[in-house]
Amino acid sequence: LIDTLLASLLPGGSISYLYYGNRLVQLPLGVFAVALGVAILPMLSRQAANKDFAELKKTLAFGIRFILFITIPATVGLIILRFPIVNALWERGEFLRASTDGTAIALLYYSLGLCAFAGIKVIVPAYYSLQDTKTPVKIGIYSMLLNIVLNLILMGPLQHGGLALATSISALLNVLLLVYFLKKRLGLIGGRLILISTLKLALSSTLMGIQIYYCDLTFYDPLASLGERVFVLLGCIFTGIFTFGFLSYLMKNDELIFLLSLFKNRRRKS
Repeated sequence: LIDTLLASLLPGGSISYLYYGNRLVQLPLGVFAVALGVAILPMLSRQAANKDFAELKKTLAFGIRFILFITIPATVGLIILRFPIVNALWERGEFLRASTDGTAIALLYYSLGLCAFAGIKVIVPAYYSLQDTKTPVKIGIYSMLLNIVLNLILMGPLQHGGLALATSISALLNVLLLVYFLKKRLGLIGGRLILISTLKLALSSTLMGIQIYYCDLTFYDPLASLGERVFVLLGCIFTGIFTFGFLSYLMKNDELIFLLSLFKNRRRKS
């Protein structure tokens, strides 16, 4: 609400740029982060009720690692392919090139906070499982206040991009505080494994990013027909997914092994 109010003070189209950019970031959040948060809450609650805090920490750590497995490459993909994604989805009719550029800027800055947005959805259920609903609310209020302050600071030099960046930074503070107070309460929560997994994901996502960057640079034409643009964009996305998956397999990423085992078990049951 505050972002929209402040965006109304900026040049025309700013509210729409933020809306469309936010919709794209919400896709991986809704499909993966929210679903995972809902899925692990009963498990965390059962472990907390049994006072099995060792297993609770393992479950939470794996949840964090798994959501990073999804959101780190998604962040890289959204940043690099932000222009072709917006161009292929919406640039037609009244949605002109200026609208594409403005929405791509919003998507860039929102994407920087994707891992934090998703992390909140996974970590907050751990507080709920411990019967603590107050701490996430307090942290959320502090983050919102920081968001407002950063909005006022950044909206001048970065326009609507500053509002999106302020949202991402405040989400990062939110997730860091959530982890800090949870660690204070439960002790270590598998930070070493999370760090190792993050480094592997960063490397494979970087190599994937180089590949989709050159795919976009070589094949994507923003003036081509809609069908051709969509075809090339999907080609860049799926080759990027394949590259990331192959590199993760070579690095023996635990989250990929978990996904593969899920698919195998489902095929056996079917």
